[in-house]
Amino acid sequence: MQIEVARKLMPIISTGRWAVGEKISDAALAREFGISRTPVRQVLQFLAERGTVAQTDNRGFTLVRPPAAGENVDEFVPPSEVDTLYRQIMHARANGLIGSEASETEILEHFGTSRGIVRRTLMRLSAEGLAERRDGHGWRFAECLDNRQAVNESYAFRAIIECGAVMEDTFRADPEALEALEREQTALLNAPLVSIEGSAWFEANARFHETVVSWSNNRFLIQSIRRQNSLRRMTEYAEFAELSEAGVRKAARDHLAILEAINADDRKLASAILFRHLSRSPAGAAVTPSRIED
Repeated sequence: MQIEVARKLMPIISTGRWAVGEKISDAALAREFGISRTPVRQVLQFLAERGTVAQTDNRGFTLVRPPAAGENVDEFVPPSEVDTLYRQIMHARANGLIGSEASETEILEHFGTSRGIVRRTLMRLSAEGLAERRDGHGWRFAECLDNRQAVNESYAFRAIIECGAVMEDTFRADPEALEALEREQTALLNAPLVSIEGSAWFEANARFHETVVSWSNNRFLIQSIRRQNSLRRMTEYAEFAELSEAGVRKAARDHLAILEAINADDRKLASAILFRHLSRSPAGAAVTPSRIED
């Protein structure tokens, strides 16, 4: 659990959610990750030992420094066996190295790991809606967004879900979360492109859209956007190697405009910007992970 928390937290710090000296709320992070505060505090204490954060007298935490350029989370937070196999399966599915259906034995033999690790990884994929158990020992994987039609259908579905979420009567933006998103997107807008890792950009992007939908307080809309992010992660996360500077800057500006409209309580404007934002993928363009930026 601590390893997974650390691997989620470091990209958030890297993308500039907190300024140096600013308080990092372990309670807010626990709510965001859907876990208890204990593993979050343990990770923050570990980062305090490394000098990334500092623990205050009241047992809180503040940011001391962002991760240095080239500082790799793998150097001090080694991936767990489940995390490693999870990424291997995602990469293999995105590149057609394994089919849409496979047995536990086939996965075990293909990746050369233990049956216990295979089962735990498959359960994680199942919890994220990326795999389902078939009769016997077989598993069926979710369809990848690896062709133009699937990607376009995903964008259309997201436009319905996300714009509808903003217009829900139960929509209530969390001021602290909104401010954190604004800082994160501003940092991405102003950062040199060479300093932005593809995985960090993807996670910041997914976090933005999921957070906005979460303000609808509609569990089914939230489940839908999480599943879409998981499907996108299967195709994009493992292969997100090249970033278009114009695309990243445009997406960050759109995100900030959406947040500005929400902050002004102009949800019609926010929904309109969001719809345009999700409807601007170039028709006829080749769909590859590096071309999909939002």
